[in-house]
Amino acid sequence: MAISALGYLGIRSGQIDDWSDFASNLLGMQQVDRAGKTLAFRMDDRKQRLIVSDETGDTLSFIGWEVAEKSDLEQYATRLEAESVVVEYGNAELLDRRFVSELIYFYDPDGNRVELFYKPMLTTDPFEPGRSISGFNTGVLGMGHCVLNVKDADKMLGFY
Repeated sequence: MAISALGYLGIRSGQIDDWSDFASNLLGMQQVDRAGKTLAFRMDDRKQRLIVSDETGDTLSFIGWEVAEKSDLEQYATRLEAESVVVEYGNAELLDRRFVSELIYFYDPDGNRVELFYKPMLTTDPFEPGRSISGFNTGVLGMGHCVLNVKDADKMLGFY
């Protein structure tokens, strides 16, 4: 039972146009057209890596961590529930929006929504960066890492 990579991030922001410019022109991500007030970006063969919703708050909406095996989801759910963490299973609509086969989600002690998922959908379309990039390859490391600003480091360390 192991988390293999950071798969995706969701952000809430009332400055969605600024995010479009930042993700495409600075980070070099490829914008993927989405319906409604949501932008999605990719950086490799995954359908999406960064999802930005036009909402107030300028906060983290969710973190998606990839697991290697489908059975890992149930093992994590059992372990979390034993610690009185409420675990939910993603419905078909959520799975479609995240482009994954299976997922569970729960909230960490600071209220961050954490999603564990299995089997992301891949695209055969070549990645077209938003700016010139050479030698860029995410590979098995996914998005790399993220940093959380926390209220109580000891509590969060114990959880994670």
